[in-house]
Amino acid sequence: MKMNMNMNKIIIGALFCGLGASAFAAERPNFLLIMTDDMGVGQFAPMADQLAESDFDPKFSSFVQRLKKGDAYSGAEALEAARKAMPTMARLADDGLVFNRAFASSALCNPSRVGLASAMHPNRFGIYRNKDITDAPRALPPENILLAHLKKAGYATAHIGKWHLGKLDDDLGDRIRKAHQEQNEKSERRMLDEAGYFGSVPADLHPLNNGFDYYYGYNFHQSVFYNAWNVWDGFEHAGKQTGYNTETFTQKAIDFIDTAKEQGKPFFINLHVHAVHGPLFPNPPTKYMEPFADAPELLKNFYGHLYAVDEGIRRIVEKLEADGQLDNTVIVFTSDNGGSVGSLSCLPGNAPYRGHKGMLLLGGFRVPLFFHWPRGIQEPQQLNQLVSTMDIIPTVIAAAGGKVPADIDGKSLLPQITTGSSEPVRDHFAVGGIHARVWGFHGASSFFAHNESREKAPAGYIVVDNRYILRYVGPIIPDLYKDATEGLPESFEIYDYINDPMEQTNLIHQLPEKTAQLKAIWKKESAAFPAPMKWDLSRWEMMMK
Repeated sequence: MKMNMNMNKIIIGALFCGLGASAFAAERPNFLLIMTDDMGVGQFAPMADQLAESDFDPKFSSFVQRLKKGDAYSGAEALEAARKAMPTMARLADDGLVFNRAFASSALCNPSRVGLASAMHPNRFGIYRNKDITDAPRALPPENILLAHLKKAGYATAHIGKWHLGKLDDDLGDRIRKAHQEQNEKSERRMLDEAGYFGSVPADLHPLNNGFDYYYGYNFHQSVFYNAWNVWDGFEHAGKQTGYNTETFTQKAIDFIDTAKEQGKPFFINLHVHAVHGPLFPNPPTKYMEPFADAPELLKNFYGHLYAVDEGIRRIVEKLEADGQLDNTVIVFTSDNGGSVGSLSCLPGNAPYRGHKGMLLLGGFRVPLFFHWPRGIQEPQQLNQLVSTMDIIPTVIAAAGGKVPADIDGKSLLPQITTGSSEPVRDHFAVGGIHARVWGFHGASSFFAHNESREKAPAGYIVVDNRYILRYVGPIIPDLYKDATEGLPESFEIYDYINDPMEQTNLIHQLPEKTAQLKAIWKKESAAFPAPMKWDLSRWEMMMK
């Protein structure tokens, strides 16, 4: 599918034509979209309830057993912590609709967030890895920020937390560097930090210029839990953040709910928290670690941060209930990609899948996804259709009464949500990118240099249907990994991920017809994918051949 981006802009502008703000306030649902950062599907309480230690990635379990003295914890202790870390989310999931086969649109955060915001495959924009958008001369075209157009439908709209849809504001950076040359009183890095450069947004991609009424967040891969300098309040730098950012972001969401109520409008809020992206220390406030008082320190820290997110959602839910809005508020919960699981991000990790963020293994892509909407969901249940985080915003548009564009990759899940329909959403999902070890336990001591490993990691792709996953990984160069000093040739693997979620038995010789079918899907779909913005063309061409 090739898309005319200018035509897309025209289509989006007409999505809600003729719908007035007063009608929305009376009838249309509110929306709260909660996205955690680098959270493993196995770390989500409803999933952890279904796991046993035998479901853990054995390589991750082995890695944990080798942690230095004082950091050790058992699988049983990790399961107990994960099961109790998010009681509010577990209750909402039990009362809502859970999609058991949800995939992020990428195993990395930048491309994944592009997929969410645009409901378009990130590869269609030439985005295959983070640097294709953070270091490239062009970013996600603003007209493709599909979710922003809810404002035109009479919604009060807010983005709170991580934005990360493009490069930083280079004009600001140039001004600060010039000031440094003139003053030279502080280091250039410190001046850039204190000016908020490492969270800034260029004007053309700024949320307030793209349909949002309110913005409080950062355009960067992280914003530390305490004392961050990179958060912006609208167009103004917010200064040093002295509080715990999970609490700060939660309170901003609560305040915006009041703002929308005063305006007589329904609301749409993106609440994209920093948790549980690193750095994970310092600890969360003590009160969030109390449920894990008897657990080892790493578990108290990690699951304390998740419990803080859950407590924030509890406060929002109680607020909505008190205001009489909970019944007609759609709460969506997901993560941007598979967990970056390792020394600080704990077991169960991405269980029952192996691998982690940045890898083409299932652990890099599988994410929790549920919808809670008392007025709209007839019966709480779990569904097994193949869905993607690209489907979230089309679902929001449909639930708001708008018309979902036909020429996008995302699909509305409204029929599944409101009727429990078992009809397929899509018959496949295909995405290309890098297969990199650096974002989790697979990378621990296995490569020679972090940056070199990330830049020289092999290219590859996956094609997933409702039962099988085909994975291609390009050649691994010599002297990149300590366990493959002579390099490795390109490879194809295919797994029955329904019966073999850990991807243990490669069926490449048993399933030649299925392999050929999935290869053909990649060849057809990838024909519409442009060259990467900031990537080695030789590796991309190897993947596309």
